[in-house]
Amino acid sequence: MTPDRLAAVLTIGGSAVFLVGAAIGVPAVFAQADADARLHLLRDNLTRWRIAQPLYALGPLLVAAGVGVLAAETSSPAARAALTASFLALASGGLAWVRSVHQRAVRVAEFAHRALPAWPFATYVPLTIGGLALLAIGLLADHVAPLIAWVSVAADAAFLAAYLRFSDLPPFVFYLLLPAIAIALW
Repeated sequence: MTPDRLAAVLTIGGSAVFLVGAAIGVPAVFAQADADARLHLLRDNLTRWRIAQPLYALGPLLVAAGVGVLAAETSSPAARAALTASFLALASGGLAWVRSVHQRAVRVAEFAHRALPAWPFATYVPLTIGGLALLAIGLLADHVAPLIAWVSVAADAAFLAAYLRFSDLPPFVFYLLLPAIAIALW
């Protein structure tokens, strides 16, 4: 398997793992405004909720590994620098996300009442947005998939604007964009 294909497999696989976690992990809880209703929903579906959290955590780390493979295999110094920075941002953000989902799994009542520390999520989202921007820069510098790189820049700008406006962003949006990037590398 070529490095580009390995990177694509890791990125698509990581996105799929995240999205499976999102699908089974009581997604209705995020639309529920009332804290007690969120807690009731989670307690009624606690096994599903707890099974989903490792999937939520693993997905971003696999994606970061895919970008790391791209960084290691590129011959362009400019692309390597951007892709390495992307890998570092995505991996660091992914580790903050791991902390967040671990807390969600073990401190369910606090999650339902929005009493968990905010820093893990507030670290994860900007680092992931930055990592996506650096990924697009790396692809452009390496002259790989310029159309999808520009689409990524536009989507990333929209993610940033939404996050700045609402101080929140559903993470699944990252894992809808990333497979498109990966397919372009295939």
